[in-house]
Amino acid sequence: MDAKDKRIAELEALLKAALEKIALLKRRIAVLEKNSGNSSKPPSSDIVKPPKGGVAKGERGGKRNRGGQKGHPRYLREPFESAQVDTVVELTMNCCPDCGHELTPTAEPAKTCQRVELVAKPFVVTEYRQATYWCEQCQCFHTAELPTEVKKSGFFGPRLTALTA
Repeated sequence: MDAKDKRIAELEALLKAALEKIALLKRRIAVLEKNSGNSSKPPSSDIVKPPKGGVAKGERGGKRNRGGQKGHPRYLREPFESAQVDTVVELTMNCCPDCGHELTPTAEPAKTCQRVELVAKPFVVTEYRQATYWCEQCQCFHTAELPTEVKKSGFFGPRLTALTA
């Protein structure tokens, strides 16, 4: 046997040993990774609880972030038609909330915010129209504020919120 054949035999022996070691380590990994989540083992046999994984990892430990997900199209609820609106509340402003200066009304259409509530009808829609004003002194636009109870309760009244919950 010459030097080349001897070297080939040594390398084949090393390769065989390495492949046996790899197979042994793969079996060990499979045993260590087995838990109640990926096998028929009962949860009490887990050494530690397996991590709860979400579909998209966010800031809150593997769960999805609240609200719309990145890359998904934005969805907004369609507003009710004017024939469906029962009450319209016009919201106005007398002076600039920052400096107190007189405001000039603009031709810009008012922002609309519709709140829906369940009643015997079965629901009442109230539309709040927030007029927009221009302040000559501040050089900025201002919009009339929504009433506090509307801000706090959101776009759905308490009965409709309870029904959906």
